[in-house]
Amino acid sequence: MCNCLVTVFCLAYNHEKYIRTTLEGFVKQKTSFKFKILVHDDCSTDGTREIIREYTEKYPDLFETILQEENRYQKGIDIEDEYIFPNINSKYVAVCEGDDYWTDENKLQLQVDYMEKHPECSLCVHNTEKIFEDGRSTGTFFNTAQKDQDYIFKDIVLSEPAAYFHFSSFMWRNETMKRKNPAFSMDGIGDYPMALEFASVGYIHYIPKVMSSYRLNSIGSWSNKMDADNSKKVRQHENIIKGFKTIDEYTKHKYSSVINKAINRENAKIMVLQDKYGSLLKSPRCIAALCRTMTHKTVRKIHDKVQAVRGR
Repeated sequence: MCNCLVTVFCLAYNHEKYIRTTLEGFVKQKTSFKFKILVHDDCSTDGTREIIREYTEKYPDLFETILQEENRYQKGIDIEDEYIFPNINSKYVAVCEGDDYWTDENKLQLQVDYMEKHPECSLCVHNTEKIFEDGRSTGTFFNTAQKDQDYIFKDIVLSEPAAYFHFSSFMWRNETMKRKNPAFSMDGIGDYPMALEFASVGYIHYIPKVMSSYRLNSIGSWSNKMDADNSKKVRQHENIIKGFKTIDEYTKHKYSSVINKAINRENAKIMVLQDKYGSLLKSPRCIAALCRTMTHKTVRKIHDKVQAVRGR
């Protein structure tokens, strides 16, 4: 990689419908420093690779690519650890996957400006709009905070995964994560354990500005697959619980009280998915943990289910 201050990496797979918007969001960034864009295509079977090549040829000093000849993700290979992180030598790292995109041309500059002034900040994030697959706005955002916020480890543990910010908003110090710590691993989940790891070594700063868009249920997306299969959702929550237990051991039980609350929350979600409201009724701690992160409408729905079980 060139001698640049920021490396932006993009993971792409069958994103033909979206990738051009993603790459344009990178190209339009206005900065006082050099940055590089590293695009990894995991052997797409549509026209994604041709679009990536188009941008590489048009901006040869800006883009570098890793074009796989066989799908690595399906082989269980961690793309970031094996192919992305070893190719980064810049001070900062930013990311946006090929079905999401940046909407503010000053995004990189604003985040670098903050991190340069606050060396104790391990991760800088911002607000993200949720949009439909076709690009229409949902009118909703990841965060409702109108002021800058700092989040510590306990905040992230007690929050819903991705409750405060989206992966497309991440900027971190390269020295902080040369390779992901296996103690912060949650099988099948990437950004949440990464946020936990960053929060364990510093604090996370949130900029209350919408600077990216997250595409809900894009074709082939992880979230789309999860929504279609309850059993996969159950396994996801089980993996989060397993991950929390490993983190608890790694941090020498320093955060056991909040981690236990998070585990209760995940157990409650499993009971709801499996329609085991009788078991949930017998677990007041799980109910309490769940209610902390649910909307009023969802809490009311669960309450009605529990009351129905109680009345049997």
